[in-house]
Amino acid sequence: MSLLDAFDVPLATRAAGLAHEGPAQRLTERPFVRETPFGLWPFQLHGLIRSAVRNAEDTTDDRWTDGDWQQAARRAFTALGEQHQAAPGPDRLLLIAFLRQGLRLARDHRLDLGWLTPAAWTYVGDSVWEPLAPPDTGSAGLDTAADALVELLSALARRQHQHRSRTVARLTTVIDSHLLPDDLHHMALYYRAKAHRDLGDSPASRAGMQAVADGQGRLAPAARRGLAHLARMAGDFPTALATAHTLGWEGRHHRVEGDIWWPHGAMDRAAAAYAAARDEAEHHGVTGERGNSQAHRAFALAFTDPAVRQGRRLNVRCPSGGRTPAVRPRAVPCENSAESPQPTARN
Repeated sequence: MSLLDAFDVPLATRAAGLAHEGPAQRLTERPFVRETPFGLWPFQLHGLIRSAVRNAEDTTDDRWTDGDWQQAARRAFTALGEQHQAAPGPDRLLLIAFLRQGLRLARDHRLDLGWLTPAAWTYVGDSVWEPLAPPDTGSAGLDTAADALVELLSALARRQHQHRSRTVARLTTVIDSHLLPDDLHHMALYYRAKAHRDLGDSPASRAGMQAVADGQGRLAPAARRGLAHLARMAGDFPTALATAHTLGWEGRHHRVEGDIWWPHGAMDRAAAAYAAARDEAEHHGVTGERGNSQAHRAFALAFTDPAVRQGRRLNVRCPSGGRTPAVRPRAVPCENSAESPQPTARN
């Protein structure tokens, strides 16, 4: 159990290669095992104990060889993957916990990526960037696919806190290593292209986006969206709008349309597009995109007339059937009656 940050009885049993849970259960009753009842994995060994077990110069007859440790790491990694796949429904906290343990095991013991690849795509797809990187081992470079994946996800999670030039440098290191499979390689290309765009390097950004779009992978719709943004930034609005109409949900077509309308001062159309993008993201359960679209909508609404906006929500009718000459958020005289107007239900 010294290989795991935390564990439960089934995970400990699988990681140890045992057929029964009894030994693992007895282990959890030892005084040196900490218990956090409300944790995902309630049991853990203190870091000093884990380090001492792994690094002790053991000369006893039952000491473990490097091969034994490697097999134990592979069993623990596989057991984590099985728990991850059996998890009920999408749960962000579970995903982050599995990734943190799995990335460390895969990096430290040079394991194949396995279930980490789909888990990484789920992490990126939500556009919520919790820190994932395990503690640094002091390694000078990238030697395995797990090293490259750790660096890729760490660069993406930290890009909101680092200068984009630093993000470009880190992602370039990952890309030049050629250690990742094609789909994850395109992930690095796409986010480097986004960083180039933020730095104002449109030619480099366009080249990266085009390479990802031509690859027809999972990020191809997002790359086509990036090309639409680059066309908009270059002032080629007809091309940007025509591209937006072809993107579909995968390319976030409504948000791109909003990004095109608001620079033209069409704030109502932009707000409507962002609202559609928010509702579509909520329908698909993509939390980060929903929040992003709502923030864009709030920005667009800040430039609209609040009285008109309120009037659309409040339909004011007079008892005699007359209507107010102008709909306002406060009571105003009616055309055919001296009586006060009566607001009806919101539209």
